[in-house]
Amino acid sequence: MRKVFVIAALAVLTVVSLLGTLSGTIAGFGAYKEQRVLATTVQMERLATRLEHARHIAAETKLEITRLTLGRWSDCAKAGCRQPLETRNRAARERLQTVISGSRDSAEPGVPQ
Repeated sequence: MRKVFVIAALAVLTVVSLLGTLSGTIAGFGAYKEQRVLATTVQMERLATRLEHARHIAAETKLEITRLTLGRWSDCAKAGCRQPLETRNRAARERLQTVISGSRDSAEPGVPQ
């Protein structure tokens, strides 16, 4: 009887330890995910700042930027973020789309019309 109790106690401790490790891993992934979205948001803000001064943006560039802004790590609605980051992320994406829609296409990259 005592041997069964010791084995059961070890099994319970092992399960609790595994659950603790698993929950730490899940929490760590959540922090990583939010950090990745934050890094993407900062890049979108910087790109929007640079593009605001461009007179022409190539159609291929516009298409690629639009595709990237719709990605999982570029959109808090898809990745799930806390409210302050979600607000900042949405503003960066909207600003980038406004800059893209407000510029003229250039016939060839780097060639002004």
